[in-house]
Amino acid sequence: MNEHRFGSGDRGLVFGEADGRVYLKDVYGLTAGYCSRDEGPSAARGLLSVRTDEGVFQGGDLTPVEHRFDEAQARLVWTAGPSLRIESLWAFDAETGVCHRQDTVVNVGQKPVTIQRCLARFPFTPGRYEVYGQDSRWCNENQGHWRELNHGSVRFWCEQGRTTQGSSPFAVLRRIGDRAVGFHVLPIGNWTIEVAARTHWNDSIPFAVVELGLSDQNLALELAAGERIELPEIILQPIGAGPIHQAAPVLHRYLLGRCCPGAKPEAPVVYNTWFYKFDNLNAEDLRGQLAAAAEIGCEVFTIDAGWYGAEDTSWHSQTGDWRENRAKAFRGRMKEFADEVRRAGLGFGIWMEPERFCPSVPVRTEHPEWFLPGEGDHYRLDLRKPEARQYIRSEIVRLVKTYQLAWMKVDFNFHMGRDRTGAEFWTYYRHWYGVLDQVRAECPETFFENCASGAMRLDIETLRHFDSHFLSDTVKPVDVLRINEGAMLRLPPGRIGKWAALRSIGKSVPTYGVPPEQDVDKVVVPSGATWDRSETADLDFVARVCLSGMVGFTGDLAGLTETHRKRLAHHVAIFKRWRRFIAGSVAHLLTPPELKENRSGWSALRLAHPDNPASLLFVYRLHDLSESRTFRLEGLDESINYRVVDDEGALVAQRTGGQLAREGLEVTLPRTYTAGFFAIEPE
Repeated sequence: MNEHRFGSGDRGLVFGEADGRVYLKDVYGLTAGYCSRDEGPSAARGLLSVRTDEGVFQGGDLTPVEHRFDEAQARLVWTAGPSLRIESLWAFDAETGVCHRQDTVVNVGQKPVTIQRCLARFPFTPGRYEVYGQDSRWCNENQGHWRELNHGSVRFWCEQGRTTQGSSPFAVLRRIGDRAVGFHVLPIGNWTIEVAARTHWNDSIPFAVVELGLSDQNLALELAAGERIELPEIILQPIGAGPIHQAAPVLHRYLLGRCCPGAKPEAPVVYNTWFYKFDNLNAEDLRGQLAAAAEIGCEVFTIDAGWYGAEDTSWHSQTGDWRENRAKAFRGRMKEFADEVRRAGLGFGIWMEPERFCPSVPVRTEHPEWFLPGEGDHYRLDLRKPEARQYIRSEIVRLVKTYQLAWMKVDFNFHMGRDRTGAEFWTYYRHWYGVLDQVRAECPETFFENCASGAMRLDIETLRHFDSHFLSDTVKPVDVLRINEGAMLRLPPGRIGKWAALRSIGKSVPTYGVPPEQDVDKVVVPSGATWDRSETADLDFVARVCLSGMVGFTGDLAGLTETHRKRLAHHVAIFKRWRRFIAGSVAHLLTPPELKENRSGWSALRLAHPDNPASLLFVYRLHDLSESRTFRLEGLDESINYRVVDDEGALVAQRTGGQLAREGLEVTLPRTYTAGFFAIEPE
């Protein structure tokens, strides 16, 4: 019996080889197989689970054809029945311990084969396990839970073509009291992760079996003779025996190096019109916001939904008609307003939802053969048709060039329904991402922001095709803080966009215990995704929630006091100084992610850059009685002397990296719902 090792211990994989078969013996310290042997029931063996119209193939049903190992890669090949050949390429990153798996299916037969299931499989030895996954709903994304794995299964999946509606494509398996391993699907269409407990004979202790990849719920993907498809990529992440949030920096470092090579090195500061008056757009009205946005240091002014269509109806009912509306908004003169924006020193941006088409839009009536029904009364393009792909690509590029766009916010606000082609939207997404890549190549200066009713499509694969990702439609600062904590278990912090949505109420709401003449002007923020319910907030807290990623502003900036705008300009200046650092940073979460409803305690994270010895520390005091808390800053160079300064430049501490790790840094915030920002730099 031979062994093939990548890395070691908590940061390595071990393959076994016996009788011509290759199997996993160990995954990051978790024993795989049946006590590291290729034994047990067929449903808990092997590295694939396949079902086609030719049969079911798993464990010993798969015929090994080839296996090859080198220092950092493994290539495994099997056949499943008479027609399918599955090639599995594993790439191990020695620096981080992260392993990438890409499976390709080839029809080597003489007739079509219908694939009903083809999932990567990872079996683990009998024991007691628990599973972590994230629920993901509108304004409630990245909400993590642990579940004990009993007999049966825990399954995560997405809904109707929206890759992070329902669940995030991420799960962690932990042997209780032992180590853990993380699994990420890079979705191309609908996806699934199923973690099952399976028993063997009279043994009462079940195996844990993880199966993941392209959803098999309604899969009937026909593969023609000679055709090949690449299945969604899978990332294995070492977690170790500690809390899962401590493993985030390793994943971030891997993703920044391997999945974001084409990302823009920094993001402009954007103002978006949405939370000013939503889709009620008026050039005269917006000039005040433009002046205020320029005053605080914004670099892009983006017009959200409501600028397009041929009728005087809602933005939602005209999506797909990307002619400028002449009945309202700019009344056909948006190019002139765009020129005003540029004369004010800002780039111009617009909102677009290129994938959704309302029934009455001209292109759908002119070319009904290009369209398929979505959920409800909306339609989507059949991207299998080259002319449909060409149309949407040319429309996006036309808008970029017509309005000389510095920014485009790309939204996605509908359910795609069931994929009647049987491909679980694999074909659709493959073509959609191809369109996006073509557009970005043709418009390299434009910043493309991803949005999907907030974050209903916030995954690693989408990360490759956009410059930033919108975190959530809720802009309530505490919501944003909590949702962002969960997101950082899956995504690097500097790629996530957040908005500070602000409006002034002056002194109209008195402060208890403060005489009216001594009271201060106040700002309010939405308590969710609209202004229907609002609450007062500390302006610094709102801004510092956003500073750890890509910063945006919305709401009524012109209505803020001069003092408030100067304070926002202060925060914008800090972001501009550090934004290239933030864009390439990894996040050390100093407190574990909490559910959105949890308003208690403190939250803190340290951003570090692989090529820079400095760090940035963000600390948030929520509803907590303690005015001070000490945070240990591990991972700094223990021998270097560091200066810790706040955002005003005041010296807070001078310590060695070793002292900051052992003794920590005490942070004092006298009031609840306030925040601190600190730069930690070598002397």
